[in-house]
Amino acid sequence: MKNLTFQSVLVTICILIILSTTYIYGVDKDATFNVQKGDKLVINIQQGNIIVNTWDKNEVKIHATNIDQDEVSMLTMEQKSGQVEIKFKGEDSDNFKVELTISADMVLDFNTGGGNISINDDLKSKASLNTGGGNISTKNVFGNTEVATGGGNITIADVNGDADITTAGGDIQVGDVNGKADISTAGGNIKVSSVNSTADISTAGGNVNVGSIGGSADVSTAGGNVTVGLVSGKADISTAGGNINLDGATGTVEASSGAGNINLKNIKGSIEANTGAGNITAELTPDGKNKSELNSGVGSITLYVPESAKATIIATTSDYKWGDSEKGSNSIKSEFESYNVTQNRKGNKFESVYKLNGGGSEIELNVGMGDINIKKLK
Repeated sequence: MKNLTFQSVLVTICILIILSTTYIYGVDKDATFNVQKGDKLVINIQQGNIIVNTWDKNEVKIHATNIDQDEVSMLTMEQKSGQVEIKFKGEDSDNFKVELTISADMVLDFNTGGGNISINDDLKSKASLNTGGGNISTKNVFGNTEVATGGGNITIADVNGDADITTAGGDIQVGDVNGKADISTAGGNIKVSSVNSTADISTAGGNVNVGSIGGSADVSTAGGNVTVGLVSGKADISTAGGNINLDGATGTVEASSGAGNINLKNIKGSIEANTGAGNITAELTPDGKNKSELNSGVGSITLYVPESAKATIIATTSDYKWGDSEKGSNSIKSEFESYNVTQNRKGNKFESVYKLNGGGSEIELNVGMGDINIKKLK
């Protein structure tokens, strides 16, 4: 009798262990659908991770795991009118995950209330990926791409189309964008290899590094450094506190820093540059039409212009470092002294005006406390 009682207890314990294990790890559910090129895959889930791999079959294979037994009925996987749709409204399946193997030609529309989205292979069509909180990563996407997370990092290889990418808090890294780019984060670093069209890129706090931009550029950070390659158009670059480096632009350049250095190379057009405390170095080939103005509250300005340029350069600095005569100042130096030069004292300011080749595009250089150097661009 004792043996029978012991065996009964042991069986009961085993059953409980099995039931508890099933409860902990949840239930799995699978489905497979035949698809055609250009079909759409839609996922709407309350929470959970999404993992995607591709193959050369016209087929979608779905493996959903860790479903709470009480929420199995909340998961639906169905196909209709060229669309495969996965829905899950469960809230207690804490480790829920959807793993898919799909045709790379499918159009993706993914939404998860909270979890990571990982695309492990290239996609041949457009994709819309959204999570309420988690990381998103993809390989190359050969179509327009919309990616958003409520809080997490975003990593994308190349995008052969327009890119609309945003995170409420995290870093963003993107390869080449063969279209327009609208990229932002509320707090984190941004790195983009290149943009073939216009670019609007911003972060509320972090560094921004962008390669060449094939159209106008609006690049900003509320706190950090900004580095941009060649811009084929107008460039508007700003930081509340950090350095700015621009490799070139063929239009108007607006650059501002609350406190940092500004370095502008190969600018063919006009410049408006302002820093509260920092040095400004600029290479400018004036366009003959627009005025340029460079201002530093505390710091030096170094301007390079071609010797053949038709320009009127007006350099003004504080009267704190006079030379030996009333007509000279050690704060302003120029390699264009042989040109028509006039010098004036205006209150506590000292002004030198240089007319290159008879004058032309007006260039103002203003320093509150610092030096001005005007050099020949070679």
